[in-house]
Amino acid sequence: MLEADIIKGVRQGDENTYIFLFREYYVSLCAYSKRFVGRSDVAEDIVSGTFFRIWENKNKIDIRSSVKAYLFQAVCNNSLDYLRKLKKEERLEQYFRDTNNIGFSITSDETTKQNLLPEDLEEKIENAICNLPPQQQKAFRLKRFQGKKNKEIAEIMGLSVKTVEMHLSKAMINLRENLKDYLPSFLLFILFKRT
Repeated sequence: MLEADIIKGVRQGDENTYIFLFREYYVSLCAYSKRFVGRSDVAEDIVSGTFFRIWENKNKIDIRSSVKAYLFQAVCNNSLDYLRKLKKEERLEQYFRDTNNIGFSITSDETTKQNLLPEDLEEKIENAICNLPPQQQKAFRLKRFQGKKNKEIAEIMGLSVKTVEMHLSKAMINLRENLKDYLPSFLLFILFKRT
């Protein structure tokens, strides 16, 4: 199907379009959501719920890029919302502590890495931030620790907003790579540091 036809079908609530999208992206969207929430069953619920909400709000849908990008962004947002809800209900720590609920297991060799004390994790994160290139580090610190908006960061650093977005994106890629042994702890740090 052509992209324009898919977007039109989504907005018009065309059943065949939704069936096509479901068949085309359901499995990969579930795998994507599981990277955030750690559980296959939760990921499947999030993806199904995302499709349902898109159907319900089809008249308000504003797809500015591709339908695929829109779906992945929606699933990402809904996965993070799920984790925020757990945090609000004070069940997040138990959720990630219960290894039976996680989509991966922790071996005895990995226990030290995965079960860092908070201060140890903070130190690892700070070291990783310090190792970022200067512009990435400055943009990241302004965003994460001072709560600045991209436009404000651009003014402070004398850069365009697009350049700031590029630095933030590269910083996140570098940090995820450097802290991959400490996920999901790093994911939680990024999500909830300022909440």
